[in-house]
Amino acid sequence: MQDTLPSSIAASQGRSAALSSVRDTRPRSPLALPGASATRLGRAGTWAFWRNLALCFCVFSVVGHWLEIGYCTLVRLGLLPGTYDPASQVWAGWLDPFCVYGFGAVACVLLLRPLKARLQRRLPGGIAPLAASFGVNMLVCVGIELANGLLFNQPLADGSLPLWDYRDLPCNFQGQVCLQTALAFGIVSTFLTWVVFPRLETLFARVPRRALDAAFAVVVAWFSLLLAL
Repeated sequence: MQDTLPSSIAASQGRSAALSSVRDTRPRSPLALPGASATRLGRAGTWAFWRNLALCFCVFSVVGHWLEIGYCTLVRLGLLPGTYDPASQVWAGWLDPFCVYGFGAVACVLLLRPLKARLQRRLPGGIAPLAASFGVNMLVCVGIELANGLLFNQPLADGSLPLWDYRDLPCNFQGQVCLQTALAFGIVSTFLTWVVFPRLETLFARVPRRALDAAFAVVVAWFSLLLAL
């Protein structure tokens, strides 16, 4: 009995070490924060992480503009409530970056993706984590829009708001945010968090490092040119 007990303990320790080794050697997502698991915020420090984050910021600054064009088109056609403004900056140039959407994409990577993974671990089923994620995503996006509005969308001398104005929509706050756009942001950010970014991480993992470095140089140069024009 005394001889078998130490051997069983040694076998158990061996299995634990093997499991620990398996956990430690799993490939890490290129968008995951270095020094932390994919479900927790940590200290970022690698070139690959910052490169991929910058790519997301630049690309989604423009993609977000396209999504806003689609939203405003629905307003213009009368399919959504709101005021159509033909002089809006939205229609000025379809390649113009709207950096607020780039910051939203960064928030998805740094905050909403890890939070989604945590909700999936703690809440049962698939509907509860999705609903909770949608609610948090909506609040974060509304906070980003409100902060940008209070900084850059202050009333002009005639009382109008220069960039956007939701004062004609119900459940708005100072014309900067409203329930309708909050729901739209929640839907888009949840789609990004649950569908787009997981596939984007897979793509980053498969593309050679030199190709991503070249893409980074091209995209950043192109983005800087767009901002300068």
